[in-house]
Amino acid sequence: QNGEKVGLLVVRLYRPFDISRFLNTLPATVNRIAVLDRCKDPAANGEPLCMDVKEALSGSDIMVVGGRYGLSSKDFTPAMVKGVYDELKRALPKDSFTIGIEDDISFSSLDYDPCFDTEDPKTVRCLFYGLGSDGTVGANKNSIKIIGGETDLYAQGYYSYDSKKSGGITVSHLRFGPNPIYASYMINRANFVACHVYSFLEKLDVLKCTAEGGTFLLNSPFGPDEVWDKLPKTTQQRIIDKKLKFYTIDAVKIARETGMGGRTNTIMQTCFFAISGVLEKKRAIKAIKDAIVSSYSRKGQAVVDQNIAAVDATLANLYEVKVPKKATSKFDIKPPVAEDAPEFVKDVLGPMMVLEGDGLPVSCLPEDGTFPSGTTQYEKRSIAIDIPSWDPSLCIQCGKCALVCPHASIRAKVYDADLLKGAPKTFK
Repeated sequence: QNGEKVGLLVVRLYRPFDISRFLNTLPATVNRIAVLDRCKDPAANGEPLCMDVKEALSGSDIMVVGGRYGLSSKDFTPAMVKGVYDELKRALPKDSFTIGIEDDISFSSLDYDPCFDTEDPKTVRCLFYGLGSDGTVGANKNSIKIIGGETDLYAQGYYSYDSKKSGGITVSHLRFGPNPIYASYMINRANFVACHVYSFLEKLDVLKCTAEGGTFLLNSPFGPDEVWDKLPKTTQQRIIDKKLKFYTIDAVKIARETGMGGRTNTIMQTCFFAISGVLEKKRAIKAIKDAIVSSYSRKGQAVVDQNIAAVDATLANLYEVKVPKKATSKFDIKPPVAEDAPEFVKDVLGPMMVLEGDGLPVSCLPEDGTFPSGTTQYEKRSIAIDIPSWDPSLCIQCGKCALVCPHASIRAKVYDADLLKGAPKTFK
């Protein structure tokens, strides 16, 4: 579109490397090539594919430089591709470069503009933040099936998990559009963002990647009149600055009332279709109910009825929140770890806990790759909806509650009765 004279050659069969086909495929006008390898060979002068290309073009006037990308499943975006092309325009392009990381040790990384975007403007891009095993990923897979089967739209889904899986953070990346979708990278500018766990707002900036004029859906225990004051100041400012539409629903309450327990996936899926406009509302609700019958029939009619009841109760409890013109919150997103945590935990593990690990520079990581032990004590996920409470009238002094409580909120102590003088009234 901008008249750039650039191209891409993909090597499908690497070994044996067919030099004659490679040379015949290259256009005669090529004068510079950047070879990207998704591996690192520290014992060689360069990466394998780059060395083969240099050998094939030895004696020619074509300049060849090599680089690494996508190591450790690092995302590879069009912005990074443009960064490589921009480097080739320089009089002396950097050889043995890296793209996508901040190498502040050997300074091999290339600069690029992360805001550069080639997404089709007609494509709807959605991000869903959920808990592992809460059904969010399954519901989003169903959404793709519904949209792919009920409309002429193309659909794509990708799901990222943290290492804890069940109980950890999951982020679903969904795209829908009238044109084929070839994006093999995660969404960095979303039209629709849904946060299925209210406590995520305490530690994650879930609206960082939201596009201007987008939509934000929040599962919150607070109603539409009070939820604004319960948001961190950063979240409030994002909503105002990006002119977002803000919706809220108490999905946990609906799940309990309809016998769904703690699974809110069907409720949040219904909200998505009701708000996004990807499908006409009545048609979407019918498709969701059909998908419920298809997915849960083998688990019994009672489970099917509970899910359908949750769908019916959702629309009556979904509210749009009126957004004020000013951020009024008296608190903000908390640091991932406490101030008294060790420096390594604060500087390295802290960003990893809040999905910011990809932004860490090379200098932050240990030279020998070893991490200190016992660091899980600093991660407080705060994902429990209910807080356990000790009932003295039921206690038989067995002490098992203190052993099994996952939050260590119940602790058994042996003490002299005289020490209770002056104890607060809430002490049990």
